[in-house]
Amino acid sequence: MEPNILDLREHRCPMTLLLAKRHILILDHKQSTTILINDPSSVRDIQSYLQQQGFLSKCQPVADYFSVYVSKESLPNV
Repeated sequence: MEPNILDLREHRCPMTLLLAKRHILILDHKQSTTILINDPSSVRDIQSYLQQQGFLSKCQPVADYFSVYVSKESLPNV
């Protein structure tokens, strides 16, 4: 299976958030993707959106950009 990567390093908000939303909506249950982002404010906006929508995500700085791993898994009911 090929890695599912969305490279948004050339974009800025609000386009970054819009493109990330579109990409995430097509994920099937238990699929994941990695989103590459340059803009720190876009990272905050995307992480906020992911949290509100119940996605699992993890952000890591990589050199001069951010890598946001997104998983469309169900959160456990605790």
